Amino acid sequence: MPNQLRKERHGDVLVVTFCNLSRANAVDDRVLLALQGAINEAADTGARAAVLTGAGGVFCAGYDLNALPTTPDRNWLKGHGELEATLRLLREGPLPTVAALSGAAIGAGLEIALSCDLRVAHSEVLVQMPPVKLGIVYTLEGIWRLATLCGAAKARELLLLAEPIGAEAAHRLGLISRLVASDAVLDTACELARKMAAQPRPAVLGTRRLIEHLLRSGPTLSEEQAEELLALRLASWQSPEAHTARQNQRNRRRRPDKD
Repeated sequence: MPNQLRKERHGDVLVVTFCNLSRANAVDDRVLLALQGAINEAADTGARAAVLTGAGGVFCAGYDLNALPTTPDRNWLKGHGELEATLRLLREGPLPTVAALSGAAIGAGLEIALSCDLRVAHSEVLVQMPPVKLGIVYTLEGIWRLATLCGAAKARELLLLAEPIGAEAAHRLGLISRLVASDAVLDTACELARKMAAQPRPAVLGTRRLIEHLLRSGPTLSEEQAEELLALRLASWQSPEAHTARQNQRNRRRRPDKD
């Protein structure tokens, strides 16, 4: 794994830290591939949730401009290198994720955060989408994700003006889930990850999948999709974790109230 990425395991939760301090935690394809590998490896060895954060008071300054191709070929441009595959893994992969924004999240760094299920930040955090300022038409996937979270009008403003906004404004727009004190960001993110990890896994993964489908296609389903999603719901309902969760809830409801 590149030294720009650090991974730690805390029980069911994987914590991954961007630590390329000389480049404000900017990423390139090598780091993104390492992030994909860390998530898949953790899931294969029993992890149930992940937290992404950044060292040095910065979350991620985006894609490293020094690593951008001068003239990208069509294949690179189609997926922006490994960025789109990484974002898809965060949204649809085997682990629910929480972004712990210790500082600025810019460009691809903001996209990584927005592809996580939840985002925790403190009041001094700034977020920004600067591709237009760099002469780049951003990916359709990236623009779509921004627009689904904060609406088309605000997405236009963030992309076309390319100006940073503060954490409180980002929170009002739905780009940040929780605002906490700066020294509580990582602990809060880990606590949220533990809560997701404690839920029945098939239900968590199935619910994430349905949310992604709704964002992309709305509630309309083909007959094949309807059968596939019905099978997913049935499998979750019949899973041992689901049976245990429902039985535990029944037992709690049977307990008499204490005086």
